[in-house]
Amino acid sequence: MALDVLHLTHQFPPESRGGSETYAFELAQRQRAQGLGVEVLTGSKHWRERVAIETDVVEGLTVHRLHRDDQYFDHHAKMWHPGIERRFAAFLAERRPRLVHLHHWIRLTCNLVELCARAGVPAVVTLHDYYTSCPRVFRRRVGDEACRRQLSAASCRDCVPRYGYEPDRELDAGIELYRDHYRAELSLASAVLVAVGSTADLLAATTGVPRSRYAVLPLGYRPRFGGLPPLAPPAAGAPLRFAFWGGVGRHKGVDVLLRAFRRVHAARPGRAELHVLGDFESPAFEAEIRALAAGLPLTLHGPFGAAELHAAAPHVGVFPSTCLETFGLVLDECFELGLPCVTSDLGALPERVGGAGLRTRAGDDADLATAMLRFVDEPGLWVELRAQRPPATPGMDAHADALLAIYERARTAPPPPPFCAPVPADRRIDFLQLQRETALSRAMPQPGPR
Repeated sequence: MALDVLHLTHQFPPESRGGSETYAFELAQRQRAQGLGVEVLTGSKHWRERVAIETDVVEGLTVHRLHRDDQYFDHHAKMWHPGIERRFAAFLAERRPRLVHLHHWIRLTCNLVELCARAGVPAVVTLHDYYTSCPRVFRRRVGDEACRRQLSAASCRDCVPRYGYEPDRELDAGIELYRDHYRAELSLASAVLVAVGSTADLLAATTGVPRSRYAVLPLGYRPRFGGLPPLAPPAAGAPLRFAFWGGVGRHKGVDVLLRAFRRVHAARPGRAELHVLGDFESPAFEAEIRALAAGLPLTLHGPFGAAELHAAAPHVGVFPSTCLETFGLVLDECFELGLPCVTSDLGALPERVGGAGLRTRAGDDADLATAMLRFVDEPGLWVELRAQRPPATPGMDAHADALLAIYERARTAPPPPPFCAPVPADRRIDFLQLQRETALSRAMPQPGPR
């Protein structure tokens, strides 16, 4: 079968099951059901000694995992990888997709759309986060401040991840190269999709990419819990079960949640329990969370699916992100389960919740604890908020149909005029040289080799 659509993403099941990869997986499955030839090329969190593609089949879907051969490859200053560039260009020549749908660049390389353009393959981009506008990915500054600054060396130098020995000129060059790369990528894309308008507004305001280049298309949702019985409401006298599920990372506010829950437990012992479902972002963060969980009525479930989430039988979903979320499929799951929720006040989450949840100040564990205690102390609140759940998100069938029309325009209509030029290859090489010289000056004894 001809390869109609190649999905590109940073990670993919079964290695990871966060929101964006779950969406890409379900979309690819739906497109296969529509008769399209669909495959996935994904990055991986596991490196190899050499750049390599490993191919397997995940629930009938062909998935190619492209492994980098370097360490710390999520670092913004390592966004370009010449070996990945060559291997991806060869892959395009081998597989010859009619269209590429790009979901993320992390763990791959920063010029994927440019490589598609060289190969004559139209590319549609869905932005699942603020990566194109933030070297920290989630527009959350050190100290957890949500960031609405311009992407620039002046704005970002004191916040970007660093190894610790880089001079300011290297940091500035890396930030400016990062900015210009992703402007160039979006300039070359046939379409750039976001799930809510506020995401496009902030991206345009902080990157200089014209607002008109972003199109709003809400993500489709495939119901998860069909055939399972409705969850029981909270029972009088029984502990109220709060739950967080998704990627267990600092940007999701999980550490804030545990500190808040300790307050709840201290104020109302035995009246509430907490369930956390999902993979940890790192061993270090896992150790931190396990330390925060000590002595609490809390279950860390680890990796999960719909059945495991349903079996935990939560009463209230809690999603205290400290980053500016761009959609939040967990809300669709929460509402399908018939639950109200608590969210932070950032990004798309409060925008999408409407009257079905309580909003709390991002990063404020005391404010979060106050909201959680309201559910414990006010039994009528659960019923009141549950009744205000918003209408269901359009299903994956309708979403896939809308994408088909976008794909067709991308394949048949001239691409929109570029608003900036691609980044010259020499500039990437110059930056690698600068990085090398800085590292060597750190590693070598003065005055250098003899």
